[in-house]
Amino acid sequence: MNEKFFSLPQARQDLIRNSAMLEFGEGSFKKTSADAIAKRAGVSKGLLFHYFKDKRELYLYLFQYALEVCVRQYMVKTYDFGETDFFLALKMGQEIKMDMVRRYPGLFRFVMRAYYERDSVLSPKLRKGLNSLLEITSRDFLTRMDLYKFKDGIDPWEVIRLLTLAAEGMMARTNACTAEEIETLFLEYQKYADMLRQNLYKEEYL
Repeated sequence: MNEKFFSLPQARQDLIRNSAMLEFGEGSFKKTSADAIAKRAGVSKGLLFHYFKDKRELYLYLFQYALEVCVRQYMVKTYDFGETDFFLALKMGQEIKMDMVRRYPGLFRFVMRAYYERDSVLSPKLRKGLNSLLEITSRDFLTRMDLYKFKDGIDPWEVIRLLTLAAEGMMARTNACTAEEIETLFLEYQKYADMLRQNLYKEEYL
């Protein structure tokens, strides 16, 4: 990519990134047009391709940006790693994600769409890296939690798996894109998490 992109004012960079993530998040890579991205960002298609060689380069840049800058760095800066209750920590993580959605409107939907992208935009290496990040994040999360609060026989890994499947299903069902739509999903998700807490925690920890 053209390094001149990073010489743009921060607000301009954010506008181009957010516009591209919104467009990519609403459809497949193949169906998303560079014209639509440029129009949403208020730039010409020629200028967009002045900064990025082609649509694929823009997509891969956004993917790396979403993981490195927004997810890893933002989460690390704002997350309270001292919280050890599984469901309270989970709720905190959701609130941080919601704040990211407000700051970067297209990010959440873009990452979800990228995960299920079928046009082979992501190389096996990048997809493996995403899966590895999710596994490491989940493992680190569990090592900090007070897992003794769960009833005997409950596997916390299965709880995470269940909640992940629920989140994926909700996103697929609604095709939510706006911050308001995603916030509604988060509230519904939190309701399900609260239900699990009531049924999976030992009574003394409710």
